[in-house]
Amino acid sequence: MNWLNRFLLANWSHILDALLLLIALLCGMQMGESRVQKAWDAEMQKISLAQAKQEQHVADVRQTQSQITQEISNEYAKRSKLLADRQPDAHVGGVCNITTAGDRDLSAVSETPAGAASIPADALSLTAGDAGAVSCAQLSKDAAQTTLMLLEVQRWYQKQSAIEP
Repeated sequence: MNWLNRFLLANWSHILDALLLLIALLCGMQMGESRVQKAWDAEMQKISLAQAKQEQHVADVRQTQSQITQEISNEYAKRSKLLADRQPDAHVGGVCNITTAGDRDLSAVSETPAGAASIPADALSLTAGDAGAVSCAQLSKDAAQTTLMLLEVQRWYQKQSAIEP
């Protein structure tokens, strides 16, 4: 062991310098790793926060859209009921008042004109849904219902498009 003691005493400054250099290197690596880890954690937290905000925004938009849809649906149901409760009188003037046409001085039109061809035997029969079988009152109800639907869809679209995406 004598030679080891002599070697250490002779080179103690070099050994001490090497140890100090090794300690400085390890401390520098530790500090660098700590800085990188902190920056990484901060970036991940920033991304998570942005993602959470985006998810909350999507949930808010969906909630608003659902509320708009429910509001329009309720309003439509209320107006539709009011429309159904209203009993239009088909014989009090307007388009369906057929009796006013007979009061004018118009020439009578025969049931089947002389030049018209007769209906072939294989012609399709009229169904209950054809215009010939629908009453004027039903046409009026259908037109009012369709108009109401269109107005409510337009209101729904305007409210939905006003929401920020």
